[in-house]
Amino acid sequence: MSPDFIKRKILLLGDASVGKTSLIRRFVVDKFSDDYITTIGTKVTKKDLRFDQGSRTVDLSMMIWDVLGQKGYKGIQESAFRGARGVILVFDLTRPETKASFEEYWVPRVRAVAGAIPMIVVGNKVDLIETRADAEAAVAELGKKHGAPAFVSSARTGENVDAAFLAIGNLVLVQPEAAEDEGEGTRDEGPLTLVGATDQIIVDFCREFGDMETGMPLVRQQLTRAGVDINGPTKEGLRLAVEYLAETEAGFKGAEEVEANKLRRLAWVKEAR
Repeated sequence: MSPDFIKRKILLLGDASVGKTSLIRRFVVDKFSDDYITTIGTKVTKKDLRFDQGSRTVDLSMMIWDVLGQKGYKGIQESAFRGARGVILVFDLTRPETKASFEEYWVPRVRAVAGAIPMIVVGNKVDLIETRADAEAAVAELGKKHGAPAFVSSARTGENVDAAFLAIGNLVLVQPEAAEDEGEGTRDEGPLTLVGATDQIIVDFCREFGDMETGMPLVRQQLTRAGVDINGPTKEGLRLAVEYLAETEAGFKGAEEVEANKLRRLAWVKEAR
């Protein structure tokens, strides 16, 4: 009997520099680098796996969405959450504030948009922890609290990296219905910040282009070209990025629409504080 083929969207979430990109790199190509590269927007990596479930064999195409961890990029993050079938939530065992953020920021936000999708808890960088038993106990307690399998991991050594991804793979295969109950997301209030303006520009361009998965590579290219630091964007950098994005749009939109999009985005930059 030929295997069933299933494609599933998996999120990798957590604060900046908890090791999300390194975990994906270790899982997909079995390599590790100490170089830290900020994820701009989202990046999608594909991994094909085969699961034997009794009398059924399933070929799972896992689309792993590495979502930027910087706070304030609500539009990008919540757009990425939609359609997800599972989530690996990561925190850094050497930075207690990332564990607090895990519970206070990431869990509520992904639940508000994607619903009760299967979740895996990962405490990363266990290779840097002196009291391993305490770390394991804390991760296990967090997993129990959220009803999710929990692992301590190390992208550097590879410990439990495959185990975490295989665990979410198994969960999305046996609980595919969990993604059907999608919410409307969370609501932020307050004045528009430069981070917020960057977020709106990115989401707006991707929407105009078609979708986030296809539009994001172009956004990354033009923001990098403009020298925009997503951790601390400036008005000058954003204005330049808007000009570059307009140049990109000129290849597939009419002049009037390109100009209207540019003026809308420049207005956000002007409004931002």
